[in-house]
Amino acid sequence: MNKQTERKSNLRLIIETLRMSGPVPQARLKEQCNLQASTVSYLINDLKKENLVVDLGKEETQGRVGKPGNVVSLNNAAAVFLGMYVEDDFLYAYLVGIDGRTVSADCVQYTPSAVEQVIFSTIEEKMRRYNNICGIGIAIKAIVYSDGRIKSGARHGEEGGRWDLVNLPISLKTAFPGVPIIVENDANSAAELYRYEQKCDNFVLYILNDMPFGIGCGLMINGQVYRGAAGAAGEFFVKDLQVQQIHEAVDQRGDALERTLEMIQAHMMQTAYLLDPERFVLTGSLFRDVSDEDAARAQAYLAKIPRPVVIDHGPAQSLNPARGVALRAINTYIELYLEEMTKR
Repeated sequence: MNKQTERKSNLRLIIETLRMSGPVPQARLKEQCNLQASTVSYLINDLKKENLVVDLGKEETQGRVGKPGNVVSLNNAAAVFLGMYVEDDFLYAYLVGIDGRTVSADCVQYTPSAVEQVIFSTIEEKMRRYNNICGIGIAIKAIVYSDGRIKSGARHGEEGGRWDLVNLPISLKTAFPGVPIIVENDANSAAELYRYEQKCDNFVLYILNDMPFGIGCGLMINGQVYRGAAGAAGEFFVKDLQVQQIHEAVDQRGDALERTLEMIQAHMMQTAYLLDPERFVLTGSLFRDVSDEDAARAQAYLAKIPRPVVIDHGPAQSLNPARGVALRAINTYIELYLEEMTKR
């Protein structure tokens, strides 16, 4: 490993440790990163010059013997990131700092025919309020291929409105050329968030939505979302159009949940043996109004799965893809930032 590559690797390690651990005394940072104190000091000073890291003052010693260490943190004043999740009649907008903390969260309602207008106006409004937005991520209910193409972004609203996001990436880059923008599948985005929050590197996440009804799947393998050769890995498939039949036949959410669990159980069983994940995670709007009792019954129904099943349910669901895609935007920004920084 040459010096430039080593420096880049060590800088990435320090930034990721600060993202995962939060503010930390600089002396402890060397232990967590397993680096020499002189190396940490040198690299932290470089990051301070770039305004990406700031001092927070001396740590609280609480009677402990020894000189208090200097606490350092990633600097949200230097870089924040906008993540959005496009539902069928509302849009979540999360502003997330480079340290991973949520700065603000909004929910904007709209009619289906106005979805693109709402996406653009939300970006414009956030960029007017925050001049330090360094990346934007948009999570959608569609497969996004590795080259940026969207397999299908069409939706039909109950009021007759229709929208199509197939050309969204090109339109966004044309309208906002000064900021990096990524468009990502919603299940992959939720998987990014679960990995960040739970420090889990091997799991399979299903996102089950009821309006419109659909099933997405995100594969997290060795700390990376697995996208496959073209970017479509994790697409849920069953023969005989069973997904569409459930959507058309089921009126009440309780029945939809029961029949959906019945359908995905076989898929989960096969995936358990194929990928050997640490756990399965279920989330999505189908679970938004599910009580603790119903969630427990769902877990009991899936007890045959040879891996633990975690269900993100209730009105306070934590795995919002808007936050996850903001984290993806942060990852992209950091890689580009380190590439430029190590060339100097």
